[in-house]
Amino acid sequence: MEKIINYLINERNQKPEIAAKIASPFGRHDDIRAELETWLERRAYPKDNPLTIEGYTAEMISKLAPFMDGVGACNFLVTLRERPENGKRIIAEGFKRK
Repeated sequence: MEKIINYLINERNQKPEIAAKIASPFGRHDDIRAELETWLERRAYPKDNPLTIEGYTAEMISKLAPFMDGVGACNFLVTLRERPENGKRIIAEGFKRK
């Protein structure tokens, strides 16, 4: 989690409290956290055997929603795992932004 929080503070200029809140879902899903940590190290999504949830990888999400960085794409994987119908609806609606 430290890598994620440091990225949020140092590169996305989040306050520590906000960074911790953004990072908290990754504490519930070790595999998604590991995928994000790989992205943080390489600034690229894994090509060999990427994590797939409900038929989507983080790279696929980033292509569907180019405004998302690795944190956003991996956070969306959490959404797909915890609330798959909600996640699929968001995808079907084209990631509408308010």
